Amino acid sequence: MLVRLREKIQKMPRCKRVIFALFALSLPAAILPEGMEHHSRKTVKALKPEPAAVWSEYGLQEAETARYEGAKGAFTVSAWRLPDATNALAAIQLLRGARPAGATIQQRGNYVLQFDGYKPEEETMNQLILAMPRYDASSLPALTGFLPASNRHGNSERYILGPNSLEAFVPGMSPSLVAFHFGTEAQLARYKDKDGDVTLVLFNYPNPQIAKERIAAFQEQKQYVSRRSGPLVAVVTQTPTPDAAERILSQVRWEVNMTINQQMPDPKGDNIGVLFMNVSKFSGMMILFALLAGGGFALFRRLGRKISGQKTGDDSSVIALHIDQ
Repeated sequence: MLVRLREKIQKMPRCKRVIFALFALSLPAAILPEGMEHHSRKTVKALKPEPAAVWSEYGLQEAETARYEGAKGAFTVSAWRLPDATNALAAIQLLRGARPAGATIQQRGNYVLQFDGYKPEEETMNQLILAMPRYDASSLPALTGFLPASNRHGNSERYILGPNSLEAFVPGMSPSLVAFHFGTEAQLARYKDKDGDVTLVLFNYPNPQIAKERIAAFQEQKQYVSRRSGPLVAVVTQTPTPDAAERILSQVRWEVNMTINQQMPDPKGDNIGVLFMNVSKFSGMMILFALLAGGGFALFRRLGRKISGQKTGDDSSVIALHIDQ
C-alpha cells in the first residue's frame, strides 16, 4: 500500500507534490517511535484524558497510545507530552491513581510514559526518550520535597496549578483565596493519623511577605487550619480532629539550601569598548617597555665607553649598514 502511494506521489506534477508535502507536514506526527526493543508498532491512536479542564490547565500538548508486537509478545505504551517537568509531575500524580494493575508509569522530563505488559530497562527508556520529539529536561519543582514523608497515603499526591485543578482536588476553596495571580503552585497529599485521615495542601508563594498576607486570609476561613513557614502556607482542608491537623502541620518546615558559586569573569569583558581600552593599555605598556629598554641600552653603552675610554664614533662599524657597498 505504501509503495502504491509512493508511486502515485511521484507521478504527481511538481506543484501538487509540494502541496501534498506541506499538507503532510501540517498533520500531527506520532510521538512514539515505530519500533522499540525488536518490536514494531502496529497501531497508534490519540488519547483524550479526563478531566479535560485539568489536563488543559496542565498544558497537555499531545497524548497517544500505541501497541507493539514482536517475537517476545505484545505490549502497549501510552505517552503524554507536557510543556515542562513541573506539568509532567502534575500529570503523573494524576495518572498514578488510575493506572491499571501491573502497569509501569514513569516520568522523563516533560513526558509521562505508561507501559502495559512490559517493564522497560533504563537503557530502553533512554533510547526511547531520544527518539521522542520536543523533549525538555527542565528541573522538578522543590515544593513536593517539603511534604511530610511519614504516614502519607500512597499515590495521594495531587499537584495544583490553577483554578481547575483546585476545584478538582479541593472542592469549595476559592481561587481568589489562593491568589493564583502570584504564580502560586500547590501540592496536596493525604495522611494517616491515629484520629483519622488528614488532607494537607502546601501553597508556595514567591516570597515570605506574600505568604504572610495569604496566611491571614486563610486564618479567616474557620473551616481550615493553617500555618506558615517561610514562603509556604500549609493548610489542612479535612481533619477528624484539631489535634490531628496540628500533628501534621507541625511537620512542615521550610529549609533554605544556599550554594556559593565560584566567582565568574566580569561579563563586561565582552564589551567592544572595554576590549578597545584593554588593547590600548597593552599597546601603551609595550611602547613604554620599548622606550625603557632603549634608554637602558643607550645608558649601558655610554657607561661602557666611559669605563673603557672608548671615544664616540669608534664603534660606528658595529652599527653601520654599509649600504654604499
